[in-house]
Amino acid sequence: MWQFQVFLTKAIPPLDFALGVSLIFLPAGIRTLSVLIFGFKGAVGVFFGAMLSTLEYMGHVASMDFAVHTVIGAISAFSAWVAMVAVCHIRKIDDDLSQIGFDDVLAIVFSQGLLSATLHQCIFRWFHFDAAFETESWQQISMLWGAMAIGDIVGSMIVLLSAISVVHFLKSATR
Repeated sequence: MWQFQVFLTKAIPPLDFALGVSLIFLPAGIRTLSVLIFGFKGAVGVFFGAMLSTLEYMGHVASMDFAVHTVIGAISAFSAWVAMVAVCHIRKIDDDLSQIGFDDVLAIVFSQGLLSATLHQCIFRWFHFDAAFETESWQQISMLWGAMAIGDIVGSMIVLLSAISVVHFLKSATR
């Protein structure tokens, strides 16, 4: 998925808002789908995948070390899991997700996107990943945060709706 994300941002440069910030971030959908299907085990798998992809994508950044990679991997993986657990708790959805509806999935996607963007932006700003994150302007900070939140939400919705479409197609094809 990361290779496709890199291709997408190169093919459509305006989607690449800043280092680590894309207006359509498809890997967010993979982590949301993994957490919905596999729960905490999915988050652990996403954690290791995020560690590797962060090394590949941001390994050139001078302030990146093992601790920063670990924190970014943890934010990527466990923000989706925390959002899912929180939404399921608030909406009283069982652990097997049998009663989950589309509005619940939307709540998970939006809360995951907002939480992930907030935590990522704090780390990106703290470690000065790019000149874009060294600004003191609240407008620029808000734009970076908003772009990341939108990218996570849109990417998650594209992947989740695609997965739902495939499942419906396969169900109809077997009848």
